[in-house]
Amino acid sequence: MDHVGPIFVVAHENAGRGRFRGAVAGLKRALGSGDRYEPTRHAGHARELARQAAIDGWPVIGAAGGDGTAHEVAGGILDSGRDATLAVLPLGSANDYAMALGLAPGWWQARRFIPAVRRVDVGRVSWSGRARWFINGAGVGFNGQVTVESRRITRLRGLMLYGLAVWRALGAARSHGDWQVEVDGACRPARPLMTVSVALGHREGNFTLAPRARLDDGLFDVVEAGNLSGWEVAGLLPWLAMGREVAHPKVWQGTGRAVRVTADGPVAAHADGEMLCEPGDGARDFVFELLPGKLSALSGPGFRGG
Repeated sequence: MDHVGPIFVVAHENAGRGRFRGAVAGLKRALGSGDRYEPTRHAGHARELARQAAIDGWPVIGAAGGDGTAHEVAGGILDSGRDATLAVLPLGSANDYAMALGLAPGWWQARRFIPAVRRVDVGRVSWSGRARWFINGAGVGFNGQVTVESRRITRLRGLMLYGLAVWRALGAARSHGDWQVEVDGACRPARPLMTVSVALGHREGNFTLAPRARLDDGLFDVVEAGNLSGWEVAGLLPWLAMGREVAHPKVWQGTGRAVRVTADGPVAAHADGEMLCEPGDGARDFVFELLPGKLSALSGPGFRGG
């Protein structure tokens, strides 16, 4: 991978529900003698490998897999306190963050393509005495439940996977009490909500939830949705799949750098498609903080930046 420089590749070899197995040979052929390839062996291993690689001085650390792998590798780099550059090598089911970075599948095999290095924003979510970095987006409520459902579907990927997960999540129990959302210290009107998304990138699970989101504008795009019926969700899904702006009386969209979400009871939540908690864990209060330009990342010509 001469056009990138020395790179330490962290690879999740089961990414994309098996899709990775057909691409691993080409990826390995693209690596040079000064590069290194390490497969993950257990949950959380990608974060450990990336953190140590950054401490060891690797200038570029690759995340070969899906959004979960990018999430873990970025977290390892950020945990290290070093300024290594993240290189996303998209091989997953959604590849939402790679889309926001403008990186197409197989970009490392395009000889004439030279990626640019950009500074991108990072989020930090805190809940129940815990904290986690995120780079693409986080969600509380319904979209957290969609993540739960997607983990139970084994034979699909991409838009079909997340579309089915949405329909299954619609059947889960919902809260009907008031939620409180605070953006940059200002309280939104309390009301029953279905979900709140805090976005850096524009897509989540193949659906475009925040079409105006930019990775380097120093702002979260916040999407707050009231209790939509199944028919209302069905009417919105085609627009979300096509990347169109959504206008609906139950949906509010805004921007901010600090967000707090307090649900009326325990809810599911995710960060970059990775589970933070399920309703049984009892979490209902979440705080999101934006750190502008915190991470260095490789990007392509479709980079969604300010």
